[in-house]
Amino acid sequence: MKFTILQQDLIPILSSVSRSAGIRSQLPVLGNVLIEAQTDRIKISATNLEIGVVKSVKADVVEEGAVTIPAKMLVDVIANLSGEKIEINASDEAIEITTPTFSSTLNGISATEFPNIPLSGKQAALLDPKILIKALPEIVFSAAADDGRPVLTGILTEINHKKLQLVATDGYRLAHKSVETESDSSFKALVPRRTFEEVVRLISEDEADSIQIAVSEDQNQVIFSFGNTQISSRLIEGSFPAWEKIVPTEIKARIITSRSELLKAVKLASVFARGEANTVKLQNLKSKLVLTSETKELGNQKKEIDAEVEGEDLQISFSTKYLQDSLSAFNSSQVIIELSGLLSAAIFKPVGEEGLEYIVMPVNLS
Repeated sequence: MKFTILQQDLIPILSSVSRSAGIRSQLPVLGNVLIEAQTDRIKISATNLEIGVVKSVKADVVEEGAVTIPAKMLVDVIANLSGEKIEINASDEAIEITTPTFSSTLNGISATEFPNIPLSGKQAALLDPKILIKALPEIVFSAAADDGRPVLTGILTEINHKKLQLVATDGYRLAHKSVETESDSSFKALVPRRTFEEVVRLISEDEADSIQIAVSEDQNQVIFSFGNTQISSRLIEGSFPAWEKIVPTEIKARIITSRSELLKAVKLASVFARGEANTVKLQNLKSKLVLTSETKELGNQKKEIDAEVEGEDLQISFSTKYLQDSLSAFNSSQVIIELSGLLSAAIFKPVGEEGLEYIVMPVNLS
């Protein structure tokens, strides 16, 4: 294998792809990137067996071939080559990197040992990338971060009747986003949280006009394709909770208040809410919302903010973290809070933005 390429063309895709290498894996080849020279371009791939990323870029290919090289070492070398034209000459298990002022040899592993990344499948949907760039950050944080219950680490993704619905929950809070799309396809899958986080990062680095979503023939892989990028990920097996049943239908109190003022009040409450519970009490009174928190060791605080209040007077405790996460994800100036009872879930929605809601379970201090 032999090709030449400018450093500024190689380093962006190399850095992006290498994030998905299984550097800490017990299988050494997973810590490598696969470099393939084909006709007039090179492909760079990495995988940790859960997610695989493939990017391509034009290059002056003299001889086709493939090799795998340790991802971190290759990035460190290429990143420090001051914008020079790079010549890469590879054998079966090593590459020589040469520029007018630098030369090195890096040992690798044969390309035949690199796992196959599934990249073909039946197209399930075609979306505007801007939809995912906006919608995913608003909901992914609500999915579970640990693998104790694998099904909760996924984002329920459903496209039907030209509507995309995304749902994430960790069992204590739930985020639901509904967006109108032009896609008239039908698609439903449980996509890992980590996959969607990487999808957002890679879309933001690309200037693609559309993103194609496909499913492998065996139905256990999803493939995202856009620009010069392809992402392949395993889908999570199992039954996602019946989330519609979690959304309260009986509302006993409704509050409209400033999102920024409420967020500040919650952050202030969290200073006095250190410990396992880390809770803040919300009480709706006539024309105001009162937040209180306390711990025996630190003391207590009480904060009042102006609000429009309808319905019963209720006092409910919530995790300060869950409230901060939800309020920080809103872009609106005001927030709607709908309370359904002392021990029932509450709904938080941005004013003026349809299709986004957070359901937060209260903390039972008794």
